Amino acid sequence: MKRPIADREQIVSAFVKKELGKEQAAHLLGCTKRTLETYVKQFVVYKTSGLIDHRKSNNRKLSDSQKMMVIQLKRTDPWRSPRNIRDHLALPVTGMTIRRLLAANGMTRENLKRVKAIQRFEAEHPNDLWQTDIMGKITFKHLGDLYLIATLDDHSRFVPYGRWFKTQGKMNVFSVWYQSLSSCGIPTKMLQDEGSQYKARARFGLADYQWYAAQMKVELIWAPTAQCKGKIERFWKFVQRDFVPGVLDARTMDEVNGTWRNWLAWYNYKFKSPYFDNETHAARYRTSARRLSRVELETLLTIEERRKVTRESTISLYGKHYYIPPGYIGCRIWIRIKGEKLFMIANGRVFWKTRLRL
Repeated sequence: MKRPIADREQIVSAFVKKELGKEQAAHLLGCTKRTLETYVKQFVVYKTSGLIDHRKSNNRKLSDSQKMMVIQLKRTDPWRSPRNIRDHLALPVTGMTIRRLLAANGMTRENLKRVKAIQRFEAEHPNDLWQTDIMGKITFKHLGDLYLIATLDDHSRFVPYGRWFKTQGKMNVFSVWYQSLSSCGIPTKMLQDEGSQYKARARFGLADYQWYAAQMKVELIWAPTAQCKGKIERFWKFVQRDFVPGVLDARTMDEVNGTWRNWLAWYNYKFKSPYFDNETHAARYRTSARRLSRVELETLLTIEERRKVTRESTISLYGKHYYIPPGYIGCRIWIRIKGEKLFMIANGRVFWKTRLRL
């Protein structure tokens, strides 16, 4: 049922003055948040006349029995779209008509998400499931765009490891994974999205996240949407609110990551989580019984690549250039990566060692 124009004006005006939140205003108007935004734009420009809805409703084309069928189908399968419902029931109306009917009955996507959020999953024990992800870029004043990559234990929300990088490449993801495994052991399952850093196709001599997970008997679970990684997504929001504002003026990566290590120690060991009756995350976490030493991990997670040395006596590896001692120009050499160590190999022997640049 539509609100009288006077009521509509009062609600939109209260929202513009920030006396009402978006969800509350949309609920009072019986519309979606997107429709509320349209009302606000029209109200700002045209005042009261902008709130007059000139569209003709097609709900009158639906009989009461058809409306009940739409609502019942949505209740049975909440994630059906209005267009899908229309096609499934073969109704002679537009998808927008179905959308308005659902909104009028409080069955908007926002309401359904709220219901779904209550039914959240939590792994039964520490290390049953880890989540890993790359936080969207943050623009720093002196350093430009930076990315945070981290792992998070699903049961305790403890973060085994995280680090800021200038790029979101596969080797940076691999480095965070290696450090997490070194400090906390091996989880039973890993949850990540289907980004190329995690689900790249194996090539000769190239490390493959999936292949190495199989070697350690870690089951990989692929998240089709960000909502499936809810805990680490909420962690990103907390980082952006609590950590990021204090480091935006940092001038070096060492400064950012040094501050980050201190903040992460506070988050894991001192911050009392509202999710766990004010317990710390560390109080709910235990390192995995499945552990490998750093040497064993380096041996297992060895990556080998082949590169040709340029006339400038350099090689390119994952977007970084490395100097090679004279005498190898034009030669094809093997690069062996163990953890964050680089070994250059020619004729079966190591002739140069350096650290991986991340």
